Amino acid sequence: MDVHQLREFLLNQRRVSGWTQEELAERSGVSVRTIRNLETGSNTNPRRSSVELLLNALGGAPAAPAGPTVWGSGDWSLIPAQRSRHDQERTESAPWHGPRPLGDPMVGREADMRHVLASAQRSRLIVLTGPGGVGKTRLALAAAYRLRPLFPDGVAVAELRDCTPEHLEPVRAHAELVRLTEGLTGTPGGSARRLLVLDGAERVVRQTARLARRLLDDNPGLHLLVTSRRALAAGAAESWEVEPLRVDGPGDRDGGVPSAVELLLRRVRSTLPTLDLAPHMAQVTTLCRLLDGVPLAIEIAAQRLRSLPLGSLLREETLFQLLDQVDAGALSAHRTLSDSVRWSYDLLPAPHRDLLHDLVALPDPFALDDVLAGRRGGTGPATQVAHRLAELVDTSLVQTLRQEQYQYRVHALVRHVVARARQQPVAPCGHVVDEYRARPVTAAGAAHSAA
Repeated sequence: MDVHQLREFLLNQRRVSGWTQEELAERSGVSVRTIRNLETGSNTNPRRSSVELLLNALGGAPAAPAGPTVWGSGDWSLIPAQRSRHDQERTESAPWHGPRPLGDPMVGREADMRHVLASAQRSRLIVLTGPGGVGKTRLALAAAYRLRPLFPDGVAVAELRDCTPEHLEPVRAHAELVRLTEGLTGTPGGSARRLLVLDGAERVVRQTARLARRLLDDNPGLHLLVTSRRALAAGAAESWEVEPLRVDGPGDRDGGVPSAVELLLRRVRSTLPTLDLAPHMAQVTTLCRLLDGVPLAIEIAAQRLRSLPLGSLLREETLFQLLDQVDAGALSAHRTLSDSVRWSYDLLPAPHRDLLHDLVALPDPFALDDVLAGRRGGTGPATQVAHRLAELVDTSLVQTLRQEQYQYRVHALVRHVVARARQQPVAPCGHVVDEYRARPVTAAGAAHSAA
């Protein structure tokens, strides 16, 4: 790119990311003065090393769109850096319906955020998938907030996690889904540019896919951002798997701590400023590894350190029992850490539960051949076992390591939930339906959900 393209890229991407010049300087290692001179156009011959550092910090140069952008005429490949005072006032006053994002900075989600922001500018339907507690909701709300300049007609958030499961009562589930989204999309056929976030769609994933196609067809200016433990079967969707935070290796390009460790340290500093964990970094890393880098688990562990010493949380056999005694209501839509996984387990058909029990007995990571060998002589042909394994992956209860040979693993929290479920048998499906009937279904819920 020439220096003019570089200038526009820096301005746009820095503002999309929500960074000041000082924050970009800290992340890239390039001086604030150099960044300021590039953005004002006074530096027309920057050093190649400085440009490379800036591009690395911002995620590289933007790829040219394959076809017309979703915005119609004009170059909307990036959020515009220059807007009139009228446009700025219109954006700031644009309506926001539903939970808002947290104000504190996200940790370890720079790459996820860059991908979501870029996807929103080339696709009208984005789906964030991943296990419970990994931070899909938080990422979606933060991305929606940053994308507000592109949606002057507003952002709306509909929470779907309390919908009746569609495979138990499809008619009731459909009615609830329609009611939750009614009035949030604008006038059908209108030109309003609006973003609708559908949060927690896994209970009604098939009906959400059908609803998404209809809403996008009826509302040309509407964009959808969906979070779900299951991927949507919608051909035009761009999917992004939100993974746990890094536990091993550098957390960022400057050789800092892994992102999982950074999150724990940040939370401890904010709630227990007198607790110094610096001399115990090896134990902190071990704790984050036992928690598999799951943000919700790390947040709850940081709370637990208010009353228990770090060493007490390093016993794998009792770790999740201690964390389950913490009320997670301020961090998640679920009461406890295990609840964030247990409802997924409870809704599994019996053959899938049996297979998950077998998978928990295997050492991580394992391959499909290991699963088939362990069930030799069991019920069902190999293709049926492979199909059930794939469905466990689709529910985010089993994680896939996509290498030359696919391998799988079961997170420690899921193992804990399965062990408890063996002691506490799953209620019949009818009881599950009764539980959802007793719940009120609302369009807006806890703003701090980490599910």
